[in-house]
Amino acid sequence: MELGKKIYQLRKLSGMTQEQLAEKLSISRQTLSKWENGAGMPDVESVVRLSVLLQTSLEELLLEESDGDGNKTVEKKGTQITLEDMVRINAHNRRMNLLLCSGFLFLAIGILLTGFERMLESAAVSLEYILYRYMVTGNYEAAPMNYGGLLIPAILAGAVGVVLCLCYIWGSRKR
Repeated sequence: MELGKKIYQLRKLSGMTQEQLAEKLSISRQTLSKWENGAGMPDVESVVRLSVLLQTSLEELLLEESDGDGNKTVEKKGTQITLEDMVRINAHNRRMNLLLCSGFLFLAIGILLTGFERMLESAAVSLEYILYRYMVTGNYEAAPMNYGGLLIPAILAGAVGVVLCLCYIWGSRKR
């Protein structure tokens, strides 16, 4: 892989735009674009600053090795990993984090809905409510309402949260 493609992929992996990286290197965006397109080459000082900013070694940035199939990879400590693999791993980690956060969100919603249902039921059978009902309707009975039906959304939200968290755990073990 040529240097320009490596700079482009490492910049994308770090989440920087051309403008942001160019500003950190004290160069113009057009110069960085030329490097990435292979129309120009950075000087030695810029390559050193690139390796620091992109958090890679000079060896990984400048040298390339080829495996038997013609795929060029960077070798580090006996393990070969391509930049495409790093992109896939990063995307997988993002999906897993979204899954876990969604699971916790649904669990929290389920807990809050359960608490709301319990407070509503408590208020409905409280002494003040019974007295109010007596004054309005003339009887002492609590409101004839099925409060258990209010638990259904809470149970569903909690179940979705548990399933999402279990999917996260299963996906983490699978990796």
